[in-house]
Amino acid sequence: MASGCMVKYTEEMINSFLSREACCSLCRRMFNTILKQIEIVRDGEASRNLDVIETIGLLAGDIINSCRCDGGRLVAEQVISILRDNMGDFAAHIENRVCPSAECPQLVIAPCQAACPAGIDVPNYVALVGEGRYEEALDLIREDAPLPGVLGRVCEHPCTGHCVRGRVDSPIAICALKRLAYDKGAAGSRPPTPPERKYGEKIAVVGSGPAGLSAAYFLAKRGYGVTVFEAMSEPGGMLAYGIPPYRLPRQVLREEIAYIKAMGVEFRLNTPISGNYDIDALKKEGYASIFLSSGAWEGSKPKIPNLDKFKGVYDGVSFLRTVNKELLGEAVDEKIAVEGRKVVVVGGGNVAIDAARVSLRLGAREVRIVYRRTREEMPALREEIAAAEKEGVILEYLVSPVNVGGEEGHVRYVECVRNALSEPDQSGRRKPVPLMDSEYRIEADAVIFATGQQPILTYIKGKLLVTLVDIAQRRIMVKNPLTMETSQPGVFSGGDSVTGPATVIMAIAAGKRAAAGIDAYLRDRILLVDVNKEKRRSKTLIPVTGMEKARPSLVDYDRLYLAERKNTFEEITGAVSEEAALAEARRCLRCDICISCGRCVDNCRTHIKVNAIRLGYINGGDGAESDFKRPEESCIGCGTCYVNCPTGAITLEDKDKFRELRMCGTLMSRLELVECQVCGQTFATAKHLDFVNANIKGRFGQEHRKIICPDCTPKVLFENTYRIKANI
Repeated sequence: MASGCMVKYTEEMINSFLSREACCSLCRRMFNTILKQIEIVRDGEASRNLDVIETIGLLAGDIINSCRCDGGRLVAEQVISILRDNMGDFAAHIENRVCPSAECPQLVIAPCQAACPAGIDVPNYVALVGEGRYEEALDLIREDAPLPGVLGRVCEHPCTGHCVRGRVDSPIAICALKRLAYDKGAAGSRPPTPPERKYGEKIAVVGSGPAGLSAAYFLAKRGYGVTVFEAMSEPGGMLAYGIPPYRLPRQVLREEIAYIKAMGVEFRLNTPISGNYDIDALKKEGYASIFLSSGAWEGSKPKIPNLDKFKGVYDGVSFLRTVNKELLGEAVDEKIAVEGRKVVVVGGGNVAIDAARVSLRLGAREVRIVYRRTREEMPALREEIAAAEKEGVILEYLVSPVNVGGEEGHVRYVECVRNALSEPDQSGRRKPVPLMDSEYRIEADAVIFATGQQPILTYIKGKLLVTLVDIAQRRIMVKNPLTMETSQPGVFSGGDSVTGPATVIMAIAAGKRAAAGIDAYLRDRILLVDVNKEKRRSKTLIPVTGMEKARPSLVDYDRLYLAERKNTFEEITGAVSEEAALAEARRCLRCDICISCGRCVDNCRTHIKVNAIRLGYINGGDGAESDFKRPEESCIGCGTCYVNCPTGAITLEDKDKFRELRMCGTLMSRLELVECQVCGQTFATAKHLDFVNANIKGRFGQEHRKIICPDCTPKVLFENTYRIKANI
């Protein structure tokens, strides 16, 4: 079977058969009807149900039963085989308006949206923010993620790394615009109307971290009753107990959870699922399905000597949890004491950066991060690393701890070795290799190992200590990544308890996927598509000039850093201004509409030979120029780019004796139209006619003397010919 888009392959296979003219009239007619149905699927115009697939199958069956030529019968059998074996491919085109192989131009997802684990419709919400339509932008984000205010502050924003604008100058500040959408939109919006309770089944969600909150939100939207069980006294999971409030203000998190509660979701706090109150007990209480999202709450330390001998040695997760509990006014087993001390943090992720910055806020005299690789390999967010340096955190790279030492039962130093990086391995990553005789000591009164964390899965064991779902490497196993169902029917899982420590947006995506899986399980349906890969229609295009499109970003993260708060737990990063947000949205290339196929560039340069369109980013940005202002000077308004654009990204409008060509809303050219000297209608730009005349000058014995439109040309030619013959 061929690879790639099976919708396109089926269409090409039928067209190839029909072109051979070896078919009877009956199968030709019916195959043409099938092709019309496939065209609807290919262009994303099918109704969002699978009726069209059934129609194609029935037509193919009729061909098998009625065709008078063997060839048609064989092709129809192939069509049915393709439908049977590739139902997911067809379903993605129909239900999600997505071509998984990115071969159908209308159904290609923008790279930013494709990179988002939850599939947030980035281009459309960016445009809505750019028009000041914050509530609409917020509603659009909430179609794919229930925590826009949280994500606008702590999302790892993989979308930014895939932003095509980054090939031109700098990526769109997507995350900053998401935060502005929340800050402005939530302030003026009303609480949500609870969705209609469509189904009688109750769903239990274990854990109220981002995965659990997401599953609860999307299940409530689908019409289910949902109860969230949380062991802690505050909902939010690691959002509440892992991320410091200077990055994620607790008020924002509480507002987001209140929104989910307003949708009818019930929260039971201080209610751990453990002991006799286990998964089986939840089932006996009448919960028809269960989602496990207990997170990864156990910190890990490297296997080096003496870690358990001295006080003042922490793991990063426990350190942050204790501090956050204190900030929430909760009792803790042991207070964190780093005031006036030298703190060494081991690790390079966001937990390490958070632990270091929290230590400074708790009054540490000196805070130093040691990381075994270089700054380029650090997994922490770039802006978080920069903020840590602003606040005085010292970073040492290519350093690994090998021992700790102390006196009187308290840690006093960390023994380290220096590293060099090896050649890249098969995965492309370089390993740190200790250098001979490079040992040295770093003075330390507290050491925080932010080197990993693990799920705590003891609650998975039932009363007979039998594991109720399959576990491997201390993680819950899911047998179907589309639905997140575990080995036990009706029990689903997602988030860090499945992946290990990952990102907030990945956990949200898992909860959203599990909600779809639970719904399919309870409604006895087979889930064929990934709910996190869906293309929506364009909602708005901002009309901008080439100058505005070419403008560099006005979003300066350094200026958003509020240095006066660096010694407090108040939010440390400010919001972008509305002026900067408007300008930023106008820089967006709208890759949901323009798929960078390059046809406009090729036609303009090669066939028309004007070279008015220069979009270097369509070739990966390898030194090629992207000039958004050039079309205003060079475009002749011929419309060839418009005619050959497969997605409609380029538009042409003749109005008020001018022709406007736009690309995704950006004005390419506005040129004066000329009138036909016969009928008086405008039909081409003066610049285009000048270009044509310059190219044909002298080739036909005389220059053009009249400006005549294509409709009038045959009539004029006939009259001229008649006169010539009459004179003869």
